[in-house]
Amino acid sequence: MSKISKTTSVIVGLTTAVWLSGAVALTPMVAGAASLTQTQVDAIISLLRSFGADSATISNVQSALTGGSSSSSGSSATGYTFTKLLKLGSTGTEVLNLQKVLNSDPATQIATSGAGSPGHESTYFGSKTKAAVIKFQQKYGLKADGVVGSATRAKLNALSGTGTGTGTGTGTGTGTGATVPGTGLAVSSPTQPQASLAVQSASRVPFTKVTLTASNDGDVVVNGIQVERTGLANDAVFSGVVLLDENGMQLGIAKTLGSNHQAVVGEPFTVKAGQSRTLTIAGNMASDLSSYAGQVAYLSVVGVNTSATVSGSLPITGAGHTINASLAIGTVTAIRGPLDPGATATKEVGTTGYTFASVKFTAGSAEKIRIKSIRWNQSGSAASSDLANVKTYVDGTAYDTTVSSDGKYYTSTFGSGIVVDKGNSVEVYVKGDIVGGSGRTIDFDIYKTTDVYITGETYQYGITPTGSGAGFTSTTPWYNANAVTVSSGNLTVSKATSVASQNIAIALADQPLGAFDVDVKGEPISVASMVFTVSSTTGSGYGLLTNVSLFDENGAVVAGPVDGVYTGQTTQTVTFTDTVTFPIGKHTYTLKGKVASTIGTDGTYQVSFTPSSAWTTVTGQTTGNPITPSPSSPVTLQTMTVKAAVVNVSVSASPSAQNVVAGVQNYVFTNYVFDATNSGEDVRFNSLGLYYTFSSNPEYLTNCQLYDGSTALNTGSNAVNPSSLTSPATVTFTLDSGLVVPKGTTKTIALQCNISSSAAGQTYKWGINAAPTGTGLTSGSSAAVTVAASGGQLMTVTSAGSLAVAADSSTPSYGIVAAGSTGVTVGVLKFTATNEAVNLTKVGLKLTYLNTNGTASTSLGDLVKATLWDGSTQVGQAVFTATTSTSTLTTAVTVPKDGSKTLTIKADLANISTSDPGQEGALIVIDYAGAGQAVGTGVSSGSQVTSTSAATSFAGMRMFKSYPVFTKLSVPSTTLVSGDMDLYRFSVSANPATGNGIGLYQLTVNIATSTGSAVAGTTTVTNLRIYAYTDSSFSSPVSGFTNGLVYQASGGLNSSGDNDAQLSSILQIPAGQTYYFRVVGQVTLTSGSGTFSGSVTTKINGDSAYPSLAGLMGTAATVKADSNNNLVWSPNATTTSLATHVDWTNGYGVSGLPATGMDTVTISK
Repeated sequence: MSKISKTTSVIVGLTTAVWLSGAVALTPMVAGAASLTQTQVDAIISLLRSFGADSATISNVQSALTGGSSSSSGSSATGYTFTKLLKLGSTGTEVLNLQKVLNSDPATQIATSGAGSPGHESTYFGSKTKAAVIKFQQKYGLKADGVVGSATRAKLNALSGTGTGTGTGTGTGTGTGATVPGTGLAVSSPTQPQASLAVQSASRVPFTKVTLTASNDGDVVVNGIQVERTGLANDAVFSGVVLLDENGMQLGIAKTLGSNHQAVVGEPFTVKAGQSRTLTIAGNMASDLSSYAGQVAYLSVVGVNTSATVSGSLPITGAGHTINASLAIGTVTAIRGPLDPGATATKEVGTTGYTFASVKFTAGSAEKIRIKSIRWNQSGSAASSDLANVKTYVDGTAYDTTVSSDGKYYTSTFGSGIVVDKGNSVEVYVKGDIVGGSGRTIDFDIYKTTDVYITGETYQYGITPTGSGAGFTSTTPWYNANAVTVSSGNLTVSKATSVASQNIAIALADQPLGAFDVDVKGEPISVASMVFTVSSTTGSGYGLLTNVSLFDENGAVVAGPVDGVYTGQTTQTVTFTDTVTFPIGKHTYTLKGKVASTIGTDGTYQVSFTPSSAWTTVTGQTTGNPITPSPSSPVTLQTMTVKAAVVNVSVSASPSAQNVVAGVQNYVFTNYVFDATNSGEDVRFNSLGLYYTFSSNPEYLTNCQLYDGSTALNTGSNAVNPSSLTSPATVTFTLDSGLVVPKGTTKTIALQCNISSSAAGQTYKWGINAAPTGTGLTSGSSAAVTVAASGGQLMTVTSAGSLAVAADSSTPSYGIVAAGSTGVTVGVLKFTATNEAVNLTKVGLKLTYLNTNGTASTSLGDLVKATLWDGSTQVGQAVFTATTSTSTLTTAVTVPKDGSKTLTIKADLANISTSDPGQEGALIVIDYAGAGQAVGTGVSSGSQVTSTSAATSFAGMRMFKSYPVFTKLSVPSTTLVSGDMDLYRFSVSANPATGNGIGLYQLTVNIATSTGSAVAGTTTVTNLRIYAYTDSSFSSPVSGFTNGLVYQASGGLNSSGDNDAQLSSILQIPAGQTYYFRVVGQVTLTSGSGTFSGSVTTKINGDSAYPSLAGLMGTAATVKADSNNNLVWSPNATTTSLATHVDWTNGYGVSGLPATGMDTVTISK
């Protein structure tokens, strides 16, 4: 039952008592009401309507006041449920009930007397009913078109308190269960908006908030909120009043205030049991408030329209805003967007990504704007299920839409909003896919200006856009887009690619004759007659088809069987008169029939037809419209070739002749190929005769079986043990269930035998030299079987396999690595097995330079551990306590027969510090330990296999606390001029970031000038300098040096050679940092008698070998004295090294600085 709870200063005795009691117990009051005149009754009913009472309450009160009985059923006086589209010309019971509902409200009555008036309703929807429906739609803010569509139907059902679920009374709907409504709804006042200005043209200005809390016994449906304008203001200050949800989204449409200063805002919404919802009453301000400036307006909540009992204190009054006509808030203008179709269109079902409507919004000059949401009104007759992937796009960015319950409103919110600068524009458009709805229309309008939620960035007021130009109106819809008509269904036929041309058998039923795809869009389509033309190369008179049927993709017969009819020397027709209904979508259909035995081998059949003419009485099942299939040109299907049962048998080249270890089980000696690609039917073999050749001891092969994949074809007593032979002979294999070779395919059958452990030194081979007997699987006729005779491949039995170990080519070359690094690749071992696969179990490694003297030395403390890796999987680990350590593999590693497997050796290195054992410059070389150090088990023989390979000799890795990385950089100019020039630029990085940085003592610059001549002139370079910087723009010189000058040549320059550049003092590069260097020279160009030509080529030199030192490291002077001294640097083992510290080395192995030097830079003219 509907109840309206409100507080008012006007007390109407009988009416208020009746109303506040819920009109549920009015019968005892009838005697008192009988004295009321009709004028008084009408006045009371009018007052109730002005308060927003629903039709159920009005009907109950009216019945009580006039001596009738009230309803206490919890729904309206009608209780009708509307399920159909009703429009001009409709008939039936729902039309009669519609007229009764319309007549229950004087504002929507069909007529006051005569036909259509209360008590004179009919089942026909005429012009008077249409006019009354329009009044109803106008009253409730619906699209006023006089058609009872989904939106109007939803409103009628909401007012009736009915739905489509299965109820608990006598009515049965289409749902699955009834929702028990809650009995109570509490209203309360949350924190209210702050009082401010209500500016002209501002939209959604928040006035009052209200919190609604449902009782715990069920959900509560609220049909609307009763609002009253209060305060010293005029109703005309509002162009409309709206209800906003918690997210600022508008519920329902904007309402204008009535003569009693009230309106019911919102649309039906639900408050879940035990939960609360806080809603906002907002005002859309009039465009001109100059006559009302200074007035203070309020919008108070005075009632809640719901069937639940309302508790709490009303009215609730929020902010009182002062009417303002002077503040210039932002403006937004709208025009039709460039992507809008601009005209009506007809589109077929299946159209994707279609732009239905587009609007371009432009911000005015007063302030930036923020577009928060848009609501599209799909006013066409298409249902929401006819559309898919409907999204709103803003300048190409897609936003999802939320569809209203009636399927007519599509709302997109834009997150925090899309900000548009003053004077700028965005295009907002709606796109989607058409997936149904043949004969219906799609029309995405914007019903009202306030369906676009826009606020100003400066003043934060809602802004109402103004539209102009094509599509915009001064009424509703505000933007009237062009409708799209969904065309009737269409049917397109094409040759199916899923069915290939193939061989077919003679005199067998259901042989494939061809297949085609039928693509139906829009609606299911039926075809009453289909004619197919069949061409035959050997003459139709000798090859008429019989029992031809049409099968769908599930194997079900949809038409036929029928026989072919002779129409010409090489043609016949097949006609189906069964009505076939093709569903929406693309489906494959196959023609199958029986081939005449008289057609002969190698004859062909090919089906063709022209759908537009050969398929007749084609009808859309939804629209009933006749449809012309496509295409209008012939569709020619696959060519089917008539073949007898034919198979060719041969011996595969795989496996090739090879060695095999004695004791192998299930060894594949031969693969036999059965080729039925030219067969017209599947062929069956029950036994096979295979030729067996052996050097001696045929009994050493046992349990010989044929395998089709993993399935043994001869098991148990059918397994062959050829022990009784004394010479090569054909051995018969009897198959358990036969071997079937499908037509058009090739099948490979493997022959496997067990080899005795005593068979070493013997040779065996299996072949075939006589055709086995085969029969057609369906026909039972003898197949034509041919054989490519072959003795097979010779297999030599050996006693055991072998295993070799060597360095793999992927092993890294010598390099430098940071101390403390883990997982450093120091070598890659390649294992090769012959005769049989080997399961590797142990690998011995050695620390090659353990405790040796000189620069090639390693201590046990330098290495934490070594690990072995198979790809990304660790399979073993070695911890050294002496030179050699054996790693027992923890994960199986199989080296394939006559193939290879690589394992990677990785090292975890010790740290270098005063408390860590690692040595600066230690050379970490971990090699395979040599003969006897790789052990495995033969997979076939089960015997131990030990490698005799010698030790490897890897280059290894040298570890330092820190190390440099060189990188070549571009010079500013490569055009040679006289004066100072940047001859070379490079950078040096100190890695790693956790180290101590590096010290630079000396660099070597190699300069080569072109050969001078009296004609071309000469080029010289003097005054060589090196500058260092801390930034890549070369603007911040390093500290401790004048302008970053770290080197300047003191003597003459060797213009065609190496120039040792010992820095003026040691340059320290901090850990993790990069310094940048310029090599600068004074260039002198001396002209000759002809055109000048010259060049300067420069690079930084590297070193080709580690320095010869007494230990791992030396002093700076000791390293400089070595022949490999192009770079002298220190890794700063424990602190910043002085030149006298034994902590210096050269450039051998430095990254970016190869032995041949860095890449050259040539400057020329």
